[in-house]
Amino acid sequence: MCHARRAVPTLFLSLVWPGHAYRCTPTPLRRDTLLQKADLMRYGSYGLSNRVVERLWTLRREAGKEGMRYSDFVCFLLAEEGKQSFPALQYWFHVLDVDGDGYLGSKDMWYFYEELQSRLEAMDEELVSFDEIVNEFMDIVKPAVHGRITLSELKRCGLAYNVVSALTNVRKYIAWEGLSSEKAAGRASNLRDTRDWDIFADAEYRRLVEAEDDANREGKEDEAVEEDEGA
Repeated sequence: MCHARRAVPTLFLSLVWPGHAYRCTPTPLRRDTLLQKADLMRYGSYGLSNRVVERLWTLRREAGKEGMRYSDFVCFLLAEEGKQSFPALQYWFHVLDVDGDGYLGSKDMWYFYEELQSRLEAMDEELVSFDEIVNEFMDIVKPAVHGRITLSELKRCGLAYNVVSALTNVRKYIAWEGLSSEKAAGRASNLRDTRDWDIFADAEYRRLVEAEDDANREGKEDEAVEEDEGA
């Protein structure tokens, strides 16, 4: 498959404080640090596939550099954790449109789903055939031409983030399938009414609070030891 290289949109940079966003990587980073592919692979508990990371790498604005710039990572993070927004969908559409023909076809979808299927099998998760997943996408998006999804159709459908997650992030795909099973069984879930970004922000807030609590406890323990030694 011919891989098209086209710069992804950069509409996200003013949406959050980038300094906070960059600290959400698995390793401590500064603004002048360049991320490597291994850093992206670790993001979200290894949710991204190798092929997704390769596409993200290809679409960096300065692809000639050895790593990913700070601003490119912020764009990725906001797109990954806020797929309900139109700028995020535009970002991911460019990533998924591997051949650059302006729509997501079966070849594009299979390129990403093939690896995801292998990972699901390794994780002992229930496998959904490619034909079945494509039919699910068609039911969600309802494109004018079956098997071909345009950006405008993806934005219009209202559930595009499920399509994107199912092709790019194995952990979010599993979560989506779990929610679908709950719906089929007639069980409601509050997660359906919660935006990905809200879930992400809440998790990060809790992580930062726990880290601060741990640091405070360690500080008090150190003070107690010093007092004992000085007695």
